[in-house]
Amino acid sequence: MKVFLRSSMLIGICLIASCTQPQGFDREITQKELYAHVDLLSSDSLQGRLPGTPFDRVAAKYIKDQMELSGIKLIGRNGYQFFDFVAKQELGADNTVRISGQSLQLGTDYSIFPFSSSDSVSASVVFVGYGFSINTKALMWDDYLSVNVNGKWALILRGDPDSKNSESPFITYSSDRNKAMLANDNGAIGVIMVSGSSYDPSDELVNMSEKAFDVGIPVIQVSRNVVDRILHTSGLNVSSLEKKFLNIRRPSSFAVKANVAARTDIILQKKQTQNVVGLIEGTDPLLKNQYIVIGAHYDHLGNGGKGSSSRIPDTLGVHNGADDNASGVSAILEVAQKFAGNLNKRSIVVVAFGAEEMGLLGSRFFIENPIIPIDSIVAMINVDMVGRMSADKALQVGGVKTSLESEGLIDKVNEVFKFNMAKSPEGYGPSDHASFYGKDIPVFFISTGAHVDYHTPNDKIDRINFEGLFETSQFIEAIVTELVSVSQKLTFQEAGPKSSPTRHGRDLKVKLGIMPDVSGATNDGLKVLAVTPNNPAFIAGIKKDDIITALNGQKVNNIHDYMFRLKDLKPGNTISVELKRNGEKLVVLVQL
Repeated sequence: MKVFLRSSMLIGICLIASCTQPQGFDREITQKELYAHVDLLSSDSLQGRLPGTPFDRVAAKYIKDQMELSGIKLIGRNGYQFFDFVAKQELGADNTVRISGQSLQLGTDYSIFPFSSSDSVSASVVFVGYGFSINTKALMWDDYLSVNVNGKWALILRGDPDSKNSESPFITYSSDRNKAMLANDNGAIGVIMVSGSSYDPSDELVNMSEKAFDVGIPVIQVSRNVVDRILHTSGLNVSSLEKKFLNIRRPSSFAVKANVAARTDIILQKKQTQNVVGLIEGTDPLLKNQYIVIGAHYDHLGNGGKGSSSRIPDTLGVHNGADDNASGVSAILEVAQKFAGNLNKRSIVVVAFGAEEMGLLGSRFFIENPIIPIDSIVAMINVDMVGRMSADKALQVGGVKTSLESEGLIDKVNEVFKFNMAKSPEGYGPSDHASFYGKDIPVFFISTGAHVDYHTPNDKIDRINFEGLFETSQFIEAIVTELVSVSQKLTFQEAGPKSSPTRHGRDLKVKLGIMPDVSGATNDGLKVLAVTPNNPAFIAGIKKDDIITALNGQKVNNIHDYMFRLKDLKPGNTISVELKRNGEKLVVLVQL
């Protein structure tokens, strides 16, 4: 019955999609067709185009059908490039905790952190205060100095002894994940976190709403009441310990007379989504082997809610994503349709990316699993949110310094359109062009900018400026015309960092000078997507596509591990970096 209902739903949605498709088309860019594309993609029937859902697949089929209708050659698997992603992380049925023989109740007495591993552990307990091991000029605090947690549970207070101070020197070290990583480094085989009354008066238990790489050992949170019962024989409780730290401000660790047996069971729910890829072959015998990529992501946030990137996560409702990014998809479909009827010297690849909202997963997969030679891509034009042009005709163009010629090209094209242009030199940004810039490809990021309806259910078609969308589409067409017809290639140059300077690195004293893979696609090492010239990694010989597996002998499975390892390093340090290159294990020394 479930299969029948699912099939019926899909058939119904597909019928809606087919009825909404323009019957025939005008080869020129038209407001009518722009409207038809946005109308279908942002309709309530597609439920916000959440990756891995039937609605996501129908949106992809609509885009594929439009490409085919326009005479664009489908590449990949009949126009699709499928990839898997972790859609959800949830607790399995086999989660148990027993303390000194007493069973605890999941959700009432304890919970499990999303970065916990799935494992079984039975061991004694050592209380290690806030779980710090800090040795800097400004601060020395080592909760592990006087105790041995090897083969034991580490019982740790959440937060820090200076939590009300926004400039607290403990901030860099106080995250739950960092503490669990440090406990693992010190030999603990499990971590028990507890919230003091100063840290959280309500003693709320964590949930599994976020997706996170595991730290290699079970990590659970136990309520204060339960931990108080464990500490009772010592004449202590959580509140008294927390107050002690707030007063004496120095470590005080000790063994606890308790045995904890736990089983953690975390299920990763993987789903599949897809990029949609088409090719317009060039006509020049030589230049047709060079490619201009026009891309826009088509996914959005579904119905929002906690764990999504909705700006109102407490409100469930269809996040239609008319501007973000049905507008961008409509633009690339119309522009591509125009070029499919032209004789172009260079070839054009049209890509509708999946799972951009989950961390640029579709563009990252396209780059790492190329259908065309990556080094033959001359430029990438990314179109994201182009449906809200203001009355003063403001248009944002990013990446204008990623080639020597880009800014001049943009200025030349704008002589006709006379947009109020806001140009940004940098190639990195929070959209799919960042994946291409990391591969030394000149990029253009076209957008009319964010607005109050961004990532809310109010991003609907009735708020789209279709005249502005039409003009922006023509502007994109003019850029592509320049790129496909001029024999000279753009000359790539670096323009700003190849990763966010704030997202992962604001608390770091040192940087290797790499663009790390933050997509979450793997958990067996950190892939290097790019290396910045004349920085430590470059000088040491680290290369693009290397996979870092350890820093100073300490494992690195993912971006979180990497940032944790870097935070205590100082300029002038020489560190060993273990990595894999083409299947071979290497060790390089890096002078920071």
